[in-house]
Amino acid sequence: MICCTALAAMSAAGFSHWWSLRQFSSVIRLGFPISAPLHSVIPTAAPPIMPSNLLAQASKAPVPAPATDASQKKFYEALIAKMESLQNQNRDLLNQIAETNRDVMQLGFRVDTHSESFRPMPVTEDRPDTSFDNGPGVLPPRAEPVPVNR
Repeated sequence: MICCTALAAMSAAGFSHWWSLRQFSSVIRLGFPISAPLHSVIPTAAPPIMPSNLLAQASKAPVPAPATDASQKKFYEALIAKMESLQNQNRDLLNQIAETNRDVMQLGFRVDTHSESFRPMPVTEDRPDTSFDNGPGVLPPRAEPVPVNR
């Protein structure tokens, strides 16, 4: 019952999305302004659009270029300049990281055994046994299987 309800809900959502995209594409194809409400501009019957009609419509109405004023142009130029400076900073940081990685890869650990401050760790043969081979270990011992008599 729950699966059927979920399937019905998902199908309804998919159909609703498909229907809205279909309406939107028909509005775009007919050349209506997008800012108008969708229900007021959708015609009852859309004329079929053929490839030859598309070429004729495209050649009839050229799309005007959007007018830009000086403040928008100045804003976009400043934005591009900031993006270029960020790109340069990013490149500089990557170069610094590469240099640091090279330094770390060349870094080696050396022990000066001839120094007076060098003291090796004390090692003796009388160490306590830390293996769990003989003892019960971390887990309790395994239970013996009990035979079932029928």
